[in-house]
Amino acid sequence: MAKLQNSFFLKDEKGQSVVEYILLLVVVSALSITVLNNKKFKEFVGGETGLFVAIRKSMEYSYRYGRELNADADYDSAMSFNYQSNKHDTYFNTKENTSRFFGGAEPYGKK
Repeated sequence: MAKLQNSFFLKDEKGQSVVEYILLLVVVSALSITVLNNKKFKEFVGGETGLFVAIRKSMEYSYRYGRELNADADYDSAMSFNYQSNKHDTYFNTKENTSRFFGGAEPYGKK
């Protein structure tokens, strides 16, 4: 009798892949919920010193000044610049005491 029941269920296997995908989805969902609800993961990603805060500050600085944010640069003072002097980070490099712009050795159009 048991042999008859097993052969009946094995004749049509069309729904097996659907069931496997549903089970795979359940396992992946359970793992992702476990990781996302972890306290250490939330501390790493969020907060004032989290990963996304560092990425946001770096992207804002790069967009504004056209170069990467140095680790030793003060982010708050750089972002509150008033544009009244040549000490702007885009224009003047304070470490090398030079401008990042350059000109030709001779005036243009004269030989």
